[in-house]
Amino acid sequence: MPPFFICAADVRNGCFMKKKKIIAVAGIVLAVIIAVIIVGKIKHEGYVKKHQGYVFDRNSKIKDKDVRIYLASDGFNADAVKDYFKNDVINSYTLKYFLFLDDKFKDSKNIEERLQMVQKYLYTVMTSHDEADKLLSVYKTYTYYQQGVYDKTKSWGTPSTPEEAIAYLHKLQEYRREVFGAQIADILFGPSMKLEEYPIRRGMIVGDQDLYGAEKEKKLDDLKKDMWGDEADTIDNYTDPLNRYNEKLNIYQKDMAEMKSDEERQAMIRQFREELFTPEQVSRLDDVDRSTADEKKKEEDYFTQENEIRNDSNLDADGKAQEIRELQDQMFGSEADAFRRRLVIENKR
Repeated sequence: MPPFFICAADVRNGCFMKKKKIIAVAGIVLAVIIAVIIVGKIKHEGYVKKHQGYVFDRNSKIKDKDVRIYLASDGFNADAVKDYFKNDVINSYTLKYFLFLDDKFKDSKNIEERLQMVQKYLYTVMTSHDEADKLLSVYKTYTYYQQGVYDKTKSWGTPSTPEEAIAYLHKLQEYRREVFGAQIADILFGPSMKLEEYPIRRGMIVGDQDLYGAEKEKKLDDLKKDMWGDEADTIDNYTDPLNRYNEKLNIYQKDMAEMKSDEERQAMIRQFREELFTPEQVSRLDDVDRSTADEKKKEEDYFTQENEIRNDSNLDADGKAQEIRELQDQMFGSEADAFRRRLVIENKR
């Protein structure tokens, strides 16, 4: 990994204490996605070729507000049920409510008992029994769906490429539409599906090593417009600045690799930092860089002096070991033991 990639822990201390949930990343999230999809292979190549269009594009009814509801980390406020469902019991809050019900009645002995308990509960919190019965009907379908979807998807095999992953998402949503009906399936699972599809497609562009940064930026803009329409300009605002920064470095990887000097690369990195971070955050990143450079220089100096000791013909093996240990204590102080352990782990000594 190039030295200009930074660890999240180096910046979060004081910089990103109010980290927002992400919608589109090609850094940490993309790494997780790739780790998941590079395992097996979808068997039907014709199916893959047929389903390269969007599962949900800009013309779908899945909008930014639905995504925000899905991503909300505060769970479901049971006291606000009547507000959530005052217009329709099937909406962007329904899936979160189902998760709430699953947790609330997780100690039920079996599905039948859980459904009975849920029915009694809904009758006490919903505006009418008709609304409660409508919601219960979908929740019942959802409960049995959770039992069957694992075996169903397992039989499909695991996708091994981003293209196959897109086809897999198509197949999953088609199955959901068969189970719930198209309208309900899209309302329940559309936000999560869109959040799975977008970073995969985004990662395909960011990871294309044949494209320069400007070409990738154009393709990424087109992707946002295709999937999010008039919300394209705001959709990535939910992304953690640190992930946006690391993604930016990936986008311009080819450009920086072809630069003639490190000064040019550092100038581009500086530009990205000033675009994405506050002055205080930039200062902290600079501190991280200086600290990293100092540590690197210290280790380089150490190994130079260690080699001189090892090559000293006036010292026997025990004398060399003693002087090397004294050198480590001198240069690394309280961190000397940790340094020695690392050398053992790395099999350097």
